[in-house]
Amino acid sequence: MLASRNHAGNVTKKRLRYICPECRTHALLSPFLWRNQGNRSTASAPIRGLFRQHGKPFSTLSPRLASLETSRASSDTFRNIPLSPSTSARGSSLSSTNTAVSSDSVIRNHLRAWSAENNKKKRKEADAHSDSLKLKRLTVLPNSLFIEEASLSDNTLGEDAESGADDLPETWEDAVEGGNVPHLDPGDLIWWQPGKYTAGAGRFARSQLAIFLGTLGWQRQYLLSDGRWVVEKSVQQPSPRYKQFASQQEIEQVRKHLPVKPLEMQATGFDVKMGYSFAGDLPSIDSETLISRLAQFVDDMSTWRRENMALLDSLYERIANEDRYISLSYEQVVNKLLSVKYSEAPPAALFTIYRTLRRKHAAQITVLKKTHYPSATVAIMPKRLARRFDQVCTWAREYQEAAAAAAMGKDVASALARNPLTAFVTKARRLILKSRTLRSPTTIGSLGPSSIQPTDLEDGKIPVKENDETFTEEDKMFLEFLWDCYVRYPPPDNNRNLAIASLILRAIGAYPKLRLDQNMGCLLLQELGTLPPWFLRSDHNVTLEIPGGRGSHELTRIYDEADRFCHDSGLSKSLDHGLLVDSMASLRRDFDHLPVYCIDAGETNIREDGFSIGPSSEIPGAYWIHGHVSHPTAFIDPDHIIAQRALKLTASVFHNTYVARMVPDSFTRALSLRSGSPAITVSTLVTEDGDVKDIQIRPTTLRNVIHLTNAAVEQVLGKPEYEAATLSLGPQAGLPPKSLQQAAPADIEKAQAHLDDLQRLEKYLLAREESRRRSVAVAPDWEVQGSLSTQSYVHITGSRFDEDSLFRSQQYQGDPAIRITVSRYMRLNRVKEMPQYVTLTALCGDLVAESAGKWFQDRKLPACFFGSSYAADFPPSKLNKLGRGEHAEYPSGKLSSSPIPHVHKSHQVHLWFSNPLRRYPDLMAHWQADAYLRAEASGAIQPGDPGDRVDLPISKELVDKFIVEHSPRMYEWAREISRNERKHWITQALFRAFHFREAELPEVWDVNVTSVNSTRTRPDDSGLRGVLLPFNVYAVILASNEGWEKGVKYRSFLPVKLELVDLVQKTVVVRAVGPPSETYTQSGSIHITPKVHSMVSNGAESSEAAPSEEGDPAKDAETAGGQISGKES
Repeated sequence: MLASRNHAGNVTKKRLRYICPECRTHALLSPFLWRNQGNRSTASAPIRGLFRQHGKPFSTLSPRLASLETSRASSDTFRNIPLSPSTSARGSSLSSTNTAVSSDSVIRNHLRAWSAENNKKKRKEADAHSDSLKLKRLTVLPNSLFIEEASLSDNTLGEDAESGADDLPETWEDAVEGGNVPHLDPGDLIWWQPGKYTAGAGRFARSQLAIFLGTLGWQRQYLLSDGRWVVEKSVQQPSPRYKQFASQQEIEQVRKHLPVKPLEMQATGFDVKMGYSFAGDLPSIDSETLISRLAQFVDDMSTWRRENMALLDSLYERIANEDRYISLSYEQVVNKLLSVKYSEAPPAALFTIYRTLRRKHAAQITVLKKTHYPSATVAIMPKRLARRFDQVCTWAREYQEAAAAAAMGKDVASALARNPLTAFVTKARRLILKSRTLRSPTTIGSLGPSSIQPTDLEDGKIPVKENDETFTEEDKMFLEFLWDCYVRYPPPDNNRNLAIASLILRAIGAYPKLRLDQNMGCLLLQELGTLPPWFLRSDHNVTLEIPGGRGSHELTRIYDEADRFCHDSGLSKSLDHGLLVDSMASLRRDFDHLPVYCIDAGETNIREDGFSIGPSSEIPGAYWIHGHVSHPTAFIDPDHIIAQRALKLTASVFHNTYVARMVPDSFTRALSLRSGSPAITVSTLVTEDGDVKDIQIRPTTLRNVIHLTNAAVEQVLGKPEYEAATLSLGPQAGLPPKSLQQAAPADIEKAQAHLDDLQRLEKYLLAREESRRRSVAVAPDWEVQGSLSTQSYVHITGSRFDEDSLFRSQQYQGDPAIRITVSRYMRLNRVKEMPQYVTLTALCGDLVAESAGKWFQDRKLPACFFGSSYAADFPPSKLNKLGRGEHAEYPSGKLSSSPIPHVHKSHQVHLWFSNPLRRYPDLMAHWQADAYLRAEASGAIQPGDPGDRVDLPISKELVDKFIVEHSPRMYEWAREISRNERKHWITQALFRAFHFREAELPEVWDVNVTSVNSTRTRPDDSGLRGVLLPFNVYAVILASNEGWEKGVKYRSFLPVKLELVDLVQKTVVVRAVGPPSETYTQSGSIHITPKVHSMVSNGAESSEAAPSEEGDPAKDAETAGGQISGKES
């Protein structure tokens, strides 16, 4: 948030000025000192110097910052302090001259004039040297008849959605596992990029060197190279870092002048506080040493740049691939360019290379900071495309010049005929007219549903009709160019190519009077038939490694090779693990005395863990709880091609209606638990009080496996039911579920037969939960805003990403069938209550993780341990007392090669162990356990001995390498695939239902308010942000004429009506229609089903079965900002 902004869309703020504690002390003491110097003529020189130091005005690079309140008392405060009436002769003399040194003094006026000119010079220099991406329209193609000056970056809605993403409710475990990976320590030097709100404040901050001073709540503090400090909301900084550039003592010397708590302001009309960015000056006595060191480092960068100019000029040619997009970490870029280890490269070189990437190669190289990676990710365009795009730009400029000549009456017919852009424009117009007979374009960058809707999608396959147009090689160059500018992720920074892309859109002329931005670029490719209207961003993410994806050639090779191994070995046909060699066969024991319960979702056919319970013969009342886990490591070693594939993926990926399994599907099915399956069993002896008396790990063969469903087990155990809400479009099968735990009668009957074991298992697991809480000084017990349990099901096949589809023009004669199932109401529980609500499988999994971790800890075996820790400012005692909506920092999760506590669950140690078929850290733990058990069986070590004498397959160094290089990918799957694709299909369904009336939606919805933004997206934007319930979609809340939104609090429920569904930003725009409430304002079931369509073929318009007063579905697209006319302009 901004300290202040001169912007029409600001939210009015009320705040107190920030005053440095040390400076305020001097200001308050100064009148007292002066009045008590009765026999002294004036204040001492040091005091006068101090007054000048702290009394100077806030220096800024922009005159628009005059409204900013600074951290200094004003100069008038010191100038108007009265002197004592009793002064010496010298004092009288000084007093007599005081009148002369007034506001109209020649010297003072000269200094003011010099200061104004100097500030003007600084502003010019800052604008000339700043490499921040200013949000301005491109004007690099003057006098164009076809180009609209446009920018991709001046839409703030998407940035608001990203900034508010952390406010979306997450599951209980995700709140820990989704923690960011900190990559800055106090004293580190970075090349600082101002955040959105910081950069917008009259540009009071530009990109420059900065020393990270520390974190204060949700804000980060920096010392800038221009001598000021900055406090801003925590944002990811992609810069390399120079570790420990400043000492702790030097940091403390600066931080004593900075705020001691997060800076907040109050938005008028809302009972909410919001953070804001702020910059202030520092006394030179405390910052001079660091500022001088920063200046010297800038000189070092300049020197290195001069000495390596040729290397920097050839940077792109040295690191780019000829034919493929590649994604490298910044460390890999440096290694490839300098041919030295990253740690051996001079710091000045690291920063100079980084700035070159950001400034010189904006069209070919994109630098971004991913949430969970320690350094920047660099996306690099292939050299072949760079050359082709240069040619496209040449053709576009020639086309522009010809058009300009035509406006002056010159004959340019032959020049236009020779230009390939002319043929592409003509072909594009034909395809667009054909597309508009089938689908309506909208101004929010997406086509509407097809007017042809088949009554049944056979096997989920949408009928596709090939257009009779074929693309020439030159056409393909234009298509690739437009895709790179408008669809490819990460999007390019502002550069020449974006201006050329805008020129092409204007030349086609299909979107008159519209801003030719990213939305229109995506819409054009959809109308050309080269991009499905429901395309997924993840398919076009060149930094996301997905099998078959654009940036995943090496992964795809290994992925397919592992599949071929299973096919060649016969595993694909028989699904028999007996075809593979079991390295642990001689150590296995038959587990036939107890039934093993595999409890999972009813539709799954992969079961990798199960549980059993039996009494102890040694301790009365105690029971052995056995966790049985699939045992793939007995059949493959870490060098096996299947293990290599697992390492590349790190986890199974559920993507675009298909599953990319970490290990091949046939291998997974062969080792899925059933009677006769090999397993590794973790046994825990638990007393009635929940205390653990013994832990064992051994390889087993299961003989009596019983499959149960989660829903049936929860029902027979009497767990609370959660009402389901559903949204369905397209051909559907069956009735919507009434609850999330809805189970078939046969499944319930089967679970009921084993109720005694299930109840006993639950009793001892809950006792263990209570025992853990008793073992810590302060147990966690804050309120958890539970997950809405979103499940998206898309019935569509044949949609797997295909790069060549960009060069085929197709008409999709139908739309995906979508079913969304969520919890009707948000869950609100305390942490200590959560074990009563989670599934029995989750409780058993926690016990396995705890017991396996303790077993590894006792034997000093390296593995990938998971843990969490409290933030320094938010201990459990404070978190437990916070009210709903109060700001808090909850425990952040991390991985470690040595045991660490998992405070969120009160575990002293926690090791991922029970999912080896879909998570690589579990595989690593299994390899370690296998090696130890073999050494123990051979007599090389005694039971319980440390593992340092065992030849372990995974060393501590390998675990650390995995954590740094590979583990972030697991979080990336959750964020980029699972979470974003879930939002994608929900907004797709809402878009079709609301704007094209494919279904009858509720008139009034609930929004849970999560934040307030100072930047408005439109004049009636209230600044409030939230999530639309129950479907959990990010919402922009508009102001109502009645002012219903006034007085709203964090986590309030606000009744709203839908006004827009934005497919591009994955958001909805809503307007308040009633007062806020502490609880839900709407009740009743939500089961949204498709309307009945009478279908016609051959491109005819579909008609609604509902009465005519329902309105024309196509007209509803106008509420999305206007429907685009099908006529040529």
